[in-house]
Amino acid sequence: MEIFLDSADSKEIAKWLGEGIVDGLTTNPSIMFKDGVYDLEDGARRLCRLLGERPVSVEVTSNEHAEMLRQARGFARWAPNIVVKIPVVNEQGVSCLSVVNALSREGIRVNVTAILSFNQALLATKAGATYVSIFAGRLADEGNDPAVVIRRTRDWLDAWHYTAKIIVGSIR
Repeated sequence: MEIFLDSADSKEIAKWLGEGIVDGLTTNPSIMFKDGVYDLEDGARRLCRLLGERPVSVEVTSNEHAEMLRQARGFARWAPNIVVKIPVVNEQGVSCLSVVNALSREGIRVNVTAILSFNQALLATKAGATYVSIFAGRLADEGNDPAVVIRRTRDWLDAWHYTAKIIVGSIR
């Protein structure tokens, strides 16, 4: 098991790095703004330096596929440990798997976020996800058992020898 912080607070991150338990970081523009980071690129670069070789997932800010691709390609140039977060579906409910597939084919690592079902995790993996972020709290809010979705996903990844890793987020 690996532990990823969901933060942009450098002091808090440094504290947990000092404890020796942090394996990576995820963040998004909302978290960055909340933590006082107003320049996405500068903030992401600082977080990448702080994390060393550990992965740092940074989320795109657009719902449009072409803009997601443009942003993701730019983010990937910021640091070698950048992983681009792409939602499994955008805010209009449109699949973003073509974006995931295009980026993975270019060698850009992708964290597919806001996954709410086994099927979404499976499809994201098939599209080329490096990480599949299953939102456990939201699954539970919808009356589903997140442990079942996580277990089915892990079993499927193992059975088919996929290398995608599961990030369990939205833990309450």
